[in-house]
Amino acid sequence: MKNVTSTSFNQLFKAIIGSYQNQEVIISYALILKSNGEFLGFCGLVTLEDNMQMECYYFLLPKYWGNVYAIESLRKVFEYSFSELKLDKIVANIDQGNTRGWKVAERSGMKYMGDVILEGATTKSMYFSINKSDYFNQLQY
Repeated sequence: MKNVTSTSFNQLFKAIIGSYQNQEVIISYALILKSNGEFLGFCGLVTLEDNMQMECYYFLLPKYWGNVYAIESLRKVFEYSFSELKLDKIVANIDQGNTRGWKVAERSGMKYMGDVILEGATTKSMYFSINKSDYFNQLQY
């Protein structure tokens, strides 16, 4: 996940729409502020190229950064993924420079697993994951 810009936001939106045409699995939720119905951003899941794992993503408009909206929405994605979709693990690949992004991953319960270089990338990404048992164990405390 990169820092959100209007370009990256538009690219995500186009990818979501395009997924209906090319039959990729992308689950996307619009994040709406309850108090006034204002659009905050997106979160969801996308199937990785190996079709063996799902990666979570979250994009908030910059004016909503620094609140707990991303953490709350990501936890809801985990709950749905593990309870309804019966997934065993969810991953996230976050640009090293995206400090807010990896803090959200950590605060939502994901564990940092190490750095990876994704196919076609020129920089390292931080690899995070959370499995079903760890997620449900966190809820007990």
